[in-house]
Amino acid sequence: MSDKKNIVPIVLSIAVHVIVIGLLLFNFAWDDEVDVKHEYVDAPINAQLVTAPERPKPDANAIKKQQEAEKKRKEEERKKQLEKEQEQKRLEAEKQRQEQGKLEQQKQQKLEEEKQKQLALEQQKKLEEEKKQKELEEKERQEAEEKKRLEEEKRKKEEAERKRKEEEERKRKEAEAERKRQEELKKLEEEMAALDDEFFEAQRDTVRQGQIMSEVEKLTALITAKIKRNWYPPKAPGACSIRISMGPGGVVLQTEALGGDYDYCETGKAAITRSSPLPSSDDPEVMNELREMTIVFDPSFKE
Repeated sequence: MSDKKNIVPIVLSIAVHVIVIGLLLFNFAWDDEVDVKHEYVDAPINAQLVTAPERPKPDANAIKKQQEAEKKRKEEERKKQLEKEQEQKRLEAEKQRQEQGKLEQQKQQKLEEEKQKQLALEQQKKLEEEKKQKELEEKERQEAEEKKRLEEEKRKKEEAERKRKEEEERKRKEAEAERKRQEELKKLEEEMAALDDEFFEAQRDTVRQGQIMSEVEKLTALITAKIKRNWYPPKAPGACSIRISMGPGGVVLQTEALGGDYDYCETGKAAITRSSPLPSSDDPEVMNELREMTIVFDPSFKE
């Protein structure tokens, strides 16, 4: 009975030491700053105390190194985790930046395409406006040319009509003058035929001379009228006397300026040349009187 009482304290003492060592090892894994405390339990010994052999205590340096190694491992894990997180953030930021850049590039590309499209539309519009302007100018030019052509054509027709009427009037007057002349000539011839005796010989000569002079006056008027129609007088005042030499059939053989203004002399000569052949007579005596005649060209001559 006494032996059993002595064993109990020994067992309790060993158990306490085991628990203390376990707690020390457990606290080493928690924190390297925890102080390791050894607790000793004194059990009352009622009998003879038998102490069990003590186990060697843990080495404090080994524990410290183990704690530092664990701390370093945790720090490295923390750093690796931090680096991993930072890398993940960097990759995500890079991905976002690339996506943002891609979106910005697409936006810029779209803006550029819109800009080019707008420029193309503006260029097309400009080309169409220029084309319309050229077409309008060409149309106006053609219309102006057509108007000018029609006006010129109208003027020429009017001029041709005027000349035609003048020519008809001239021919009518010449025909009328020729008819009257022939009538008077026939009348004179009849009158002269009646004067067949010597008593009326002198009278017949007088009548013949009057006939000749009358014919000369009429032809002179016709010649003057024809030259007037073909004369384009200068605008400035002046005058010129021109002598005309005529041949058979009223052909102008020569013109000679007897004196006067140069412009009047030149335009007068030109009018005479344009009027050749001049009105003439089949009567040689009448034409003999008209071999030479003088006309004064001045402003009143055209009246």
